[in-house]
Parts: sequence; structure tokens; C-alpha cells
Amino acid sequence: MLTQIEWWGGVIFVLGALTYRMVMGALERPADGIPWYRLMMHVFFLAPAALLAGYFYPLTQPALQYGYLALLAVSLLIVAVMLVQEMTGDSGESEEMSRSKEPLKEDAKAEAEDHEEPGWLMSVVGAVVLYSPVLTACGLACTKAWPMVQPLL
Repeated sequence: MLTQIEWWGGVIFVLGALTYRMVMGALERPADGIPWYRLMMHVFFLAPAALLAGYFYPLTQPALQYGYLALLAVSLLIVAVMLVQEMTGDSGESEEMSRSKEPLKEDAKAEAEDHEEPGWLMSVVGAVVLYSPVLTACGLACTKAWPMVQPLL
């Protein structure tokens, strides 16, 4: 029988996989060059998934503990970078792609003016809800890593 945390861990994995699939499916593939934003999104989702998997195992060897701490540092850094990009609206779309879009027609311009952009608070709430599996995995990893960090301090 699964313990409660293992059951909830499975739910977090499933929600994370669904979010990963949804976000990666919505990203456009650039025609040429290295897709940096797509690569960062892969790390954004997969590093916390590895942390969540490691959460359920005892890390008795020092090498495993240091590896877990290093993966946690990378994960927290990429989560911070991606959330800042999400809040600032820099989604990796280049200026060339935005210039190539057709100009809006007059009716579409008037309609676009009627729809206001959501405020910063709603943007933060939306990002937290969308990326909640990643944030939960990072939070659990931080709680597991805290006893490992205390002797280093």
C-alpha cells in the first residue's frame, strides 16, 4: 500500500507530465538555430521531476547528497529564470517572428483595444497555478535538502 506522500507524489508526477506536454506542445519550433527557450523549458520540467523522484529514496552516500543539492540548485535557478521570463512576457519569440506577423486589420485593432491585458497579480497567480507541480517538487526537495545543508553551514 502506498503511503500518503507517495500517492500525492504520483499525482504531482501526473500533473507535471500533463503540464509539460501542454506547454511544450504550445511552443513554436524555430526554423533555424538552437531553440534555447525549448531547452530551458525541458530543464524547467525535468530537473524538478528528478528531484521529486529522489525525494522518495534515502540519500545515504555523500555523492548522492551532493548530486541532489546540485540538481536542486540548477532547478531553483532555472525555475527563477523561467518565472521571470513568464512575468516579463519574454517567451523566447524573436523580433523577426513578431515582425513577420500580418498587421492587424482595423476591426481587429479595435477589438484588441477592448481586451485589457491581465495585471501583474493575475499573471503571477496564473504562472503559480500552471507551474504548481514544478513549484511543489522544488518545495519538497528543499525540505529534504535542508538537513543535508545544515552540516555544511
